[in-house]
Amino acid sequence: LGEPLAGGAVADPVVAAFLRRQRRLEEQTRRQEASLAQRLHRFLRKKFYLFRRSALMTSISLRNLALGRPSLEQLAQEVAFANWRGEEEEARPEGG
Repeated sequence: LGEPLAGGAVADPVVAAFLRRQRRLEEQTRRQEASLAQRLHRFLRKKFYLFRRSALMTSISLRNLALGRPSLEQLAQEVAFANWRGEEEEARPEGG
């Protein structure tokens, strides 16, 4: 069940939903069993990336108000950089 599909095989939506639910339950169990230090680290990491994104998006918005909107490609790159969350996001195959 946990193995990737062979090339060209279509995943059954029910199986995909079941696997997503299982991964979510495993993640929830892992978080509940985490030590206080691990919980504090996760909390601080989430807050850091939230503050980082807020500061970057605010600076992008203020620059856009002062200088006008840049090209859509540049804006897309800046927003993608603001949304980046480090190794946490790179480790997730589906990103959500």
